[in-house]
Amino acid sequence: MSEDPYGSLDPRGDGRRAVPEASGARALWRGFRKRCPRCGERRIFDGWFRLRSVCPRCSLRFEEEQGGFLGAMTINYGLAFAAWLVVLTAVLVVTAPDVPVPELIGMSVVVLGLVPLWSYPRSKTIWAAIEWLAHRTDPDYKAPGPASGLE
Repeated sequence: MSEDPYGSLDPRGDGRRAVPEASGARALWRGFRKRCPRCGERRIFDGWFRLRSVCPRCSLRFEEEQGGFLGAMTINYGLAFAAWLVVLTAVLVVTAPDVPVPELIGMSVVVLGLVPLWSYPRSKTIWAAIEWLAHRTDPDYKAPGPASGLE
């Protein structure tokens, strides 16, 4: 019998729910707000850049395997690129045909430097929400059992 590779995501897998299952939209919204996608816990970061490995409330494991946040890096890059495209488009629409290239380069450096810093923790929790939602579709998935203070 093979070991369930996702078992560690739900260590209390006795079938009783400690927290109501969140909808997909709610889980993603929680991720955007830097919260646990399953239970909404706020205290999941140790500082700005360090996501805890496990939610202190529902014990959801955030990173199943080494390098599991490649999707978060993609989300972070996508958000930065989208913000840069908005700035670029706005500058081109307002200033065309005399585009101020040095100013545009300066704004680009600022946007592409600050947006990834702001979105880094959000991209990790959004990706954790996506992983959890995907894991939840597994037929062997069990909702978390009761934990102290969650009834």
